[in-house]
Amino acid sequence: MFASLNNQDRCGRGHSSSVFRIRSRLGFSRLELVVVTAIISFLCGLSVSYLRGLSLKSKATVCRENLRQLSLGMLLYINESDGRLPYASLVQNTRSQSTWDTLVSPAVRSQLKSPDPNVAAPPQSKVNELLLCPADRVKPADWAAKYKLRRRTYAMPQHDMRQANWPPGPDNATGVGLWWSFGSKGTNQPSSLIYNAEEPTKQASVRTGMILQPKATILLAEQAKTNNIVANGQGSTINCAADHLDTALLPLKNYHQGKFNYLMVDGHVEFLSPDQTVGATGEAGDNPRKHLGMWTIRAKD
Repeated sequence: MFASLNNQDRCGRGHSSSVFRIRSRLGFSRLELVVVTAIISFLCGLSVSYLRGLSLKSKATVCRENLRQLSLGMLLYINESDGRLPYASLVQNTRSQSTWDTLVSPAVRSQLKSPDPNVAAPPQSKVNELLLCPADRVKPADWAAKYKLRRRTYAMPQHDMRQANWPPGPDNATGVGLWWSFGSKGTNQPSSLIYNAEEPTKQASVRTGMILQPKATILLAEQAKTNNIVANGQGSTINCAADHLDTALLPLKNYHQGKFNYLMVDGHVEFLSPDQTVGATGEAGDNPRKHLGMWTIRAKD
């Protein structure tokens, strides 16, 4: 009897010991847990970085499509205006102003309209959606927010409207965006000086015939700033390749990863870094504020 009990006791103890040993092998040491945690954290970091990259790429693609849609309206406006590009702005006073987006808006709506004659043209709000890049999270300036005005991302390269580049012509070392201010007594007043245009056109304009490299001349660029407001002269022009962003509000790396979409005069869109736009010879590489390359009407500078 004692032998039987001893055998049972031995079997019991042997079974418990076996279970203990198996459980020991299935567990993790503290070092192993640290290593596994580090690997999981690393993989999570890679996933977040990858997903962020996909998000930025997706926003850049939508932005590109915005400009393609706007280009259809731009080209229709130009064709119906005897080759004249829209003005960046025509400001009578603070209550009466036209900008490139209001000038081409009817043409954009026409291009967006369904071929079905029974379907109405899309509302202006649809055009306004095209004016804002999804990566542009900058809030409107206080004066605009007060009146619930909408932001706009895109702007025309500014024409300096100085004597050296006047009247508009193919040798202008400046941008295509004329900005008239009729209410002021400044130098940028209306003029009958025009380049190679027939009567009765008296208003000075930039025309497609002046632009010898339409595929390498910027018509619209991105300018994600607080004062770039729909249907407003402020922000309707961008001065140079250094003025795309207010980096204090929106870091460059968070906006298309340092690149921008550019609509060219011929209607196609390029996705480039700013230093790729500032000169055929690269001489402006250290100074993106120079007016060279795709930012000027003048060819091959």
